[in-house]
Amino acid sequence: MDITLKLPSQIGVIQPAVDFVYSWGLYHGLSEREASELATAFDELITDIVLFAFSEVEGEFSVILRDSLSQLEIIVHELGEPFDPERHRYSVEKAVSEGNFDGAGFEVIRHLVDHFIFIYKGRAGKEFRIIKEIKHPHITQLFTEEQLQLEPEKAVSYQISPVTEDDAEDIARLIYRSYGYTYPKEDMYYPDRIVKALREGKKFGVIVRTDRGEAVGYFAVIMSTDSNIGEVGEVVVSPKHRGKGIMKMMMKALIDMAKTRGLDGLFGEAVTVHTISQKVNAKYGFKSTALILGFFPYAEYRGFENKQQRISVVIDFLPLKKRDRVEAYLPARYSRILRQIYRNLGIDVKNLPVRNPSPEGDKSTVSLQINYRFETAVMVVKKYGGDFASRINKNLHALEKKGIKGVYIDLPLDEPFTKKAADILREEGFVFSGLMPLFHRGKDYLRMQKIYEELDFRFINVFSETAERIKRFIQKEINS
Repeated sequence: MDITLKLPSQIGVIQPAVDFVYSWGLYHGLSEREASELATAFDELITDIVLFAFSEVEGEFSVILRDSLSQLEIIVHELGEPFDPERHRYSVEKAVSEGNFDGAGFEVIRHLVDHFIFIYKGRAGKEFRIIKEIKHPHITQLFTEEQLQLEPEKAVSYQISPVTEDDAEDIARLIYRSYGYTYPKEDMYYPDRIVKALREGKKFGVIVRTDRGEAVGYFAVIMSTDSNIGEVGEVVVSPKHRGKGIMKMMMKALIDMAKTRGLDGLFGEAVTVHTISQKVNAKYGFKSTALILGFFPYAEYRGFENKQQRISVVIDFLPLKKRDRVEAYLPARYSRILRQIYRNLGIDVKNLPVRNPSPEGDKSTVSLQINYRFETAVMVVKKYGGDFASRINKNLHALEKKGIKGVYIDLPLDEPFTKKAADILREEGFVFSGLMPLFHRGKDYLRMQKIYEELDFRFINVFSETAERIKRFIQKEINS
C-alpha cells in the first residue's frame, strides 16, 4: 500500500519525515542498519530539495512510500528550480584539488541505497526514486540441498485446501525442487515474502498435498493493485505428480474462489518458451488479448529449447462478469486487431469518433512502475495533458540511461486522445502489444511496447489463433 505525504519546503519537516521513514523501513523488514541507510539517503535528498529547489520561494513537495515483497521505494516529486543531478556528478579529483564537492550529496545517496533514479519531467517538475532491497532468507539458507531435492513418493490420493501462512516453507521448497533457480517470480524462493503477501491480502491460493501431507501442488491468484482483477500468476506441480489432474483441480478451485470474492476477471502471463500454460488457460475459457515482448529476463526452462533472449508472455484473460458491449476510442491503425480481440472475448465494441482531439489542461498524469530486477518499466496514462509527448520522451530518456530493456505504456481506451497518443508513441519507436481488459480502474487499456533488444520470433511460441494473429501483427509493425 502506498503512503503519500505532502510536505512544505521548510527545514522543520525534515527530521520528523526522516524519523517516519526509518520506522517505516523497520516495519517492512529492514535491519536497523538498513533502515538507517534508507533514512539517511532520504534525509540527504529532501534536505537538498528544501535548501536548493525552493531557495527563493515557498513551496511543497510530495513523497510516496511504496512497499513490495522484496523492496522499499521512495518517490519524491517537486516543482522547484530546474536541476539535473547528472550534470553535477561528484568528482574525487575536484574535491581534493579544488575543494569542489558538487554532487557529493547524491553520491552519498547512491552508496546508501540499491537504486537511485532521477527523472526530469519538464513543466511537471522533477522526480527522484530511491530503492532499498529487503533481504529475506532464501529457501536454500533454510534447508540443505538434500532436503530440498527430496521428491514426495507417488500418492494414493490428494487433498486440496486454501493456502495459509503455515504453508510458506513448503511452497518455497516445492518451487525450488521443481524449477531450481529458473522460476521467474523470485519472491517465491523466500518464505517470509510468501507469508507477507498472504497476510496483507495481496494473493490467495490453494495447495495440494498427498495422503501423507507432503506438498505437491500450489496455485495462487495475485491481486491487482488498482483494479478488481487478479493474475493466476504462481503455479507449480511437483515433477513426479504431474499428469494426475492436480493442475485441473487447482485451476477450478481458484476460479471458484475468484468468483466468490467478486472479482471481475482473471488473467495469466503465459510464457512463450512453450505453450503448455497457454493451453491450460484456453481449456478454462481464457482468451488471448496481448503479446508482451521481452517481459522477463532470459531463464533456462528444463526440457524446452529456447534461444538465449528475453522471454515474452501472452496475456490470457478470463471474464468473470459478462460484458456484451463497450464503447471505446480505437486508434485507426489498431482498430481492426482490437475489434478481433474484443470479439474473441464475446464483446461488441463501438468505435467512438473524436470530436475534440486536444487533451484537457497542460499536465498529463502518468504513473510509472519500474521492475529493477527484470529491467522493465510500465507507464499507465491516467490523464492526458498538452505535455504528453514531452513527458513520455523525458521518461524514456531517463529509463534508457538506467539500462531498462523494455518499456510498456497503457493508454485508456475511454479517452479520445488515445487515438492521437498511439501515433505519438509510434514516432518514439513503440509497437502494438494488445488489449489489457479492465486492467486499471476497471477500464480497458491499449498496451504499446518498446523493446531495446532484438528478439527472434521463431522462439516465441503461441497457442491460440488470436495470439498468433497478434504475433503476426506485431512482427509486421516492427518490420514496417
